[in-house]
Parts: sequence; C-alpha cells; structure tokens
Amino acid sequence: MRARCSARFRCPIWPCCSKAADWTFFIVDTEHGGFDHAALSGLIMTARLAGITVLVRLADHARRDITRLMDMGADGVLLPMTGSKEDIAAVVRHAKYAPVGRRGISTTRGHTFYAPPALRDYMRQANERTLVFAQIESKAGLDAIEEIVGLNGVDGVIVGPNDLACDLDCLGEAAPILDAIAAVAAAARRHGKVGGIITSEPAFLRHAKANGMGIYCIGSELHMLKLACRGITQQVEELQR
Repeated sequence: MRARCSARFRCPIWPCCSKAADWTFFIVDTEHGGFDHAALSGLIMTARLAGITVLVRLADHARRDITRLMDMGADGVLLPMTGSKEDIAAVVRHAKYAPVGRRGISTTRGHTFYAPPALRDYMRQANERTLVFAQIESKAGLDAIEEIVGLNGVDGVIVGPNDLACDLDCLGEAAPILDAIAAVAAAARRHGKVGGIITSEPAFLRHAKANGMGIYCIGSELHMLKLACRGITQQVEELQR
C-alpha cells in the first residue's frame, strides 16, 4: 500500500480528492477525530464508490463500533495502543466472519452495496478483503510484537512514533524509535505480514523504508490545510512588500 494521510474532520469530498491525488488509501481517525456515524457512513461509501481503500483508526476494540464500521463498508480497521495479542484478537473477532472471527451477519448494508451475494461466498470474500492492523505505540506492544503480528487475521502492524516515544520516555530521542521500527519491521517479515508507520519525520520514514516496511501514512488533512494556509499568507506578504 502506498502512503498517504489521515482524515480528522468531516469533508464529504475527501475520498474523491484522495483518489485524484493518486493515493491508494487514507485513514479516518476516530480515535482523535470528531466524527459521528452519519459522517463516517458518507465518507466510507464515497470512498468505495471512488475506488480508494479506507481504513478506520478505532477508539478501542469495542464490538459496537467495529460492527457498525464494517457494515458501513470500511475496508479495514487499525487499533491504536495495541498492547497485547488479546487486544488485537478482539478486533479480529468483531471485524471478520467465521471461521476467522465472529462478526455479526447483516448483509443488506453499505458493505454489500445493498445487494448481497450468496452468504457463504460473501463471508469468505469479505474476510479476504477486510484488513486488520495493530498500531504499536507502547512498550507493551513492542514486548508482545511476535504474538500480535503472528495472530491469524492480523494483516500488519503500524508504528506510532509519538506515543511510543512518550511511553518509552524518550521524547526528542531518535535512537530508541529507530530501534523499535527495525524490531517491528523484522517481526512483520518473519510472519509474512506488512509493516508500516504513521509519521512526518523524514528520518523515521527512511528507516522504515530501509527495513522493508510497505505502508507510509504521512500527516493529516489538517496538516496539509495549515501548510497551504501558510503558503497563501506568504504569497500575500510578498505582494505587499
């Protein structure tokens, strides 16, 4: 998956803009973003119609949210602060149908475009396309990385450097995070899973690439908007000189 960024506020055309920019996916951030279910449903359906993959970063591993998001048609979910095999196992259980998980069955929904095929075939197809990622951003997650990434139904692991640095008490220090990136990437390779990172820090991105990670999520739409606003301010100031 090629990289891109996360969405944190409601913008109905965001999936279309992402597709036009030749992105392959974006993340809707329900951990920090203020989305209601109506907004999420619209974003997810627009993304599906536009042909771009949409992942949702969860607030936690509660069944209620995961079931709704998957029935809206989300392509996958990302669990922040994954600290154990049990944490991400709960997400797999709620996001994937039997025999992999225990996702509740309700098929005339957005995830089937309201035209469900034969149930047994659809459950298999849905499990194949549904992505489950663990976000590693704590010492507990690093310590349990082999069990987390080795779990059936987990498709990959993504490093969150900011919270990880906070938990490791190394804010402003690059070396511990570089070591963590390498460790997570190595574990992912051993289990045939994909590794990735969410960051705008060039050194971390280069290190992730050097260690074979394949997912790079860089910044957010708020970050891009702020940079664009600053650019406009600079243009106006130059005109006034």
